[in-house]
Formats: sequence, C-alpha cells, structure tokens
Amino acid sequence: MFRDDTEGMYGNTPCITLWGFQFDCYSVSYDNRSDHFWGGCHGRRDRFRAAQAFAILSVVVYGTAFVLGLFAVCWCPFFRWVCLILNIVGILTLCIVWASMVVTYYKDEGESCPRVGFFFAYGVGFALFLVAWCLDIINIFLLMIRCEDQKFGESGNPEPSTRHGEEEMK
Repeated sequence: MFRDDTEGMYGNTPCITLWGFQFDCYSVSYDNRSDHFWGGCHGRRDRFRAAQAFAILSVVVYGTAFVLGLFAVCWCPFFRWVCLILNIVGILTLCIVWASMVVTYYKDEGESCPRVGFFFAYGVGFALFLVAWCLDIINIFLLMIRCEDQKFGESGNPEPSTRHGEEEMK
C-alpha cells in the first residue's frame, strides 16, 4: 500500500501492506504485523483490520462473479444480473479498502500517529486496488448492455435475429 519514498520508487525499500510492515518490500515475510505495527494508533489499527476484511470479501465477491459469469455465458443468461449485483457490491468493498488507505495517508492522529504521507508514498498495491475499482465500474456498464445477438423463439431455442423491417435470410 505504501512505500518508503526516501530511496526512490524502485528498489527493495521498506513498505507497509494491509497485513504489516516489511523492511524489504520484496520479502515474503513481515517484520511487524499490522496489529503490532499500529498498536499505539487504535483508529488506524481498526481501519487496517476493516480494510483487510473487505479486501478478502472483495476476492470472494469477484471470484463468485467470475464463476457465475462463466455460467451466464455458457448456460443461463439470468446470471448476468447476479453478476451485476455482485459487481456493485464489489465496488463498495473495494472503495472501503482504498478509502481507508487514503484516510491513513492523509490523517494525522496525534503525536504518536503522524500521517503516513510524511514518511511513505502510495505503493503499487494501492494503485492495483484503484485500477480494479475503475475496471469494475466499466464492467458494470458493460453488464447493463443488452446482448441481442439471438432471440429465443417460441420453442425456447435460439434463432438468428433479424433487423427491424428485414426478413431472415435463408
């Protein structure tokens, strides 16, 4: 979410993720877990806990939307509307995650909890959350477009569609 901005944008710098603090951002282990790192800043700690929960919830929501999207393409077009609802829920869950990080970046919470923006810059993780959020908004508009490639006849089987005023070519 945040990278040390004193050593430049690239390189193995200290960073803060949703799950904790790392001295070497390329490392897979944490030097300080989020609860311990923000132990003296209860509001910030709670904000990170909420962001963690909503990040996990976002993965579940988008995974479900993906699976139901496959069903919608292959079998049942009704699932398109379920995917639309899941994507709207996904917008809300992702918004909570990145908005929590923006508040952490800008909010000074006392002497022992200065704003993160004094020492860190936004990282790639934050950018990925924003990109996912923007792509989800675009996806919602695409899901609302009606696909009229096929019309279902009285038998329930798809038939080629015709333009208004034209006869079907045989």
